[in-house]
Amino acid sequence: MPTMPEWLGVLIAFIYGTVVGSFLNVCIWRLPRDESIIQPGSHCPHCQTLLRPWDLIPLFSFLLQRCRCKYCGAPISWRYFGVELITGIYFALTYHWFGPRAGYPPYWIVDFFAYALFGASLIAIFFIDLEHYIIPDQLSLFGIAVGFLHDVVKIITGTHQLAKVPIPFTSLKIPLPASVVGIVVCGGSFLLLAIVSYYVFRKEAMGGGDIKLAAAIGANVALGAAMLSFLLAVFIGGIIGIGLIVFGKKTRKDYVPFGPMMVAGAFIVVFYGTDLLRLFEYYVCNYIYTAY
Repeated sequence: MPTMPEWLGVLIAFIYGTVVGSFLNVCIWRLPRDESIIQPGSHCPHCQTLLRPWDLIPLFSFLLQRCRCKYCGAPISWRYFGVELITGIYFALTYHWFGPRAGYPPYWIVDFFAYALFGASLIAIFFIDLEHYIIPDQLSLFGIAVGFLHDVVKIITGTHQLAKVPIPFTSLKIPLPASVVGIVVCGGSFLLLAIVSYYVFRKEAMGGGDIKLAAAIGANVALGAAMLSFLLAVFIGGIIGIGLIVFGKKTRKDYVPFGPMMVAGAFIVVFYGTDLLRLFEYYVCNYIYTAY
């Protein structure tokens, strides 16, 4: 049976990604405003004109219309083009990383769609939190569901085993899907951090959206990789925060959303989590071992 060339698979994944990115633009606009993402159809937010199918061709329609509504001339944000392009690139990378070279069908197909859907939810979260300082529950819960169902399918097909969680002070172990362990540990860690920080600093340092997003990340990547993504998020956030203060864009008292940093950390570990964990173990753990 002839196989499809990888470049063609990557191209198809990119095209599908831009289509999904077009839908994500609808979610990014409507979810923070508590509007339905189904009805009405896509329309210009300025003149309310319903857009035709040829007005919604990903990437091309935006460029052909010169960043403006064809019907009223109102400017269209470059974010629409950026979301479609980023989602297309992410889908292409996901196909390259988790596609046929990573296994045999239907196993790689399950991995590809799971990481593609999870990444799509992260992209929407990134832009919504960046602009509105909120993370809609629908997106985090969708990410949690994707991770759990990914685990269930792999357990049913025999490509994944249940994690055996020890019960403290006993010799017993409870078999659980790894996604459930990730949800509880990652979400619970952020919840504990939020409670402690509230009583120590007398203000909310971690929102409920961040807690649910942490649970979604824990549901989709290995526990060690998830914890690494949070460390990366703190590191990225620190660099960006210092940069904003240095250039006068923010002060120390200004709020900087943490969700986009968590998304960036999650994207890094989706593709490079295993390699980074090996580097951490080799350099850091070996250094500690030899030092003491």
